[in-house]
Amino acid sequence: MKCEDINYNSICAHIPHVIQSLYLTDILNSTSLIEIRDAFRINQMQGKAWLLDNIKNVNRNTKVLVIGSWLGFTSYCLYKEGFNFITETDIDSRLEKMARHINMSNNTFNHLNNDVNELDLSSYGLIINTSCEHIEDNRWFDKVKAGTILALQSTNFKCPDHVNTVNNLDEMKSKYPLKYSYADDLVFNSMFSRYMVVGEKI
Repeated sequence: MKCEDINYNSICAHIPHVIQSLYLTDILNSTSLIEIRDAFRINQMQGKAWLLDNIKNVNRNTKVLVIGSWLGFTSYCLYKEGFNFITETDIDSRLEKMARHINMSNNTFNHLNNDVNELDLSSYGLIINTSCEHIEDNRWFDKVKAGTILALQSTNFKCPDHVNTVNNLDEMKSKYPLKYSYADDLVFNSMFSRYMVVGEKI
């Protein structure tokens, strides 16, 4: 799939809500212009829209875990899509205040600062990890119980923070075996692609 095929207008409509949070000094000081630029660039919005388009059939009352939640924006987008029970985790505690603030309208929202490898994953019906390339190994995946729906993204883009990349979609599927409802790549340019698989843990 080509990135220009992704309509991300509905995702971008939520950005002013995030920018409003930056009027709070603690939140403004917890991040930087560079990080905000990276989090809300077009490629990121396309990736989130791609994710949401392919989990539309999941029951909205399913307990959701978002791994590598960063600013909490994915959780907010899920909430606006009707998901009610969202927990997120990110080991970078620096951005917890922003995540909690932008998700404060969801009274069942929960933010954790845990390493996902240390969490009990058994209660979640949907696990989202669009940061697979940032997690060194797949111990967390091995702990997921059969029947859990997973929506996973990774990339072939090489940089110091990407410690667990894949080279193509077949490698992604080999690394994360599921009963797939969706598997495809999103080509951003001649230099890199993102890969996504959605399905039930076998």
